Amino acid sequence: MTFLTVAVTGVAALSLVNSWLIVAMARRLREHGEQLARRRPGPRPAVGLPPGTLLPEFTVTTVTGAIVAAADLRGRPGIIGFFSPGCAPCHEQIPAFAALARTLPGNAARPLAVICGGRGAARDTDDGAGHLASQLAGVAHVVLEPSAGAAAAALAVSGFPTFMLLDAGGRVAAGAHAVAAIAGLVPA
Repeated sequence: MTFLTVAVTGVAALSLVNSWLIVAMARRLREHGEQLARRRPGPRPAVGLPPGTLLPEFTVTTVTGAIVAAADLRGRPGIIGFFSPGCAPCHEQIPAFAALARTLPGNAARPLAVICGGRGAARDTDDGAGHLASQLAGVAHVVLEPSAGAAAAALAVSGFPTFMLLDAGGRVAAGAHAVAAIAGLVPA
């Protein structure tokens, strides 16, 4: 009988300790949630060059061998998209990028699609760059460059995907990590 009494007392004590720990943890989670709710969001991460910035000088070579310079993108509205082969959101944004590219006004610069981090040639399909390039061919000038290539460095791209809308004056009108965020800003 003593063994049974000790066992029941031990289980009861263990249950009390467990209940106390659960209450303490719930209180701490509530306090932490309140602290997070009071916290102000920090500045949004930069997408690239800030709106209003004149497109800086850079020159890139497309997968077809054409040379595209920043000057070629000035004088009419345009869009530049930066993609990375290993980036799932980049692949998801391609249809929206292509649709937006098709809605640019008639004399708009042909969009520029820069695939960063590929091996540097359209035939390198095992890293995904070739697949991205084939999806973007015909929609935009396609450029394959290293992660810190000429276009990405000139436009201060820090993450993928990144999209920049250019106004007719060759200035950055808007930038975002999703096409939908800039699609409504395209001039008619």
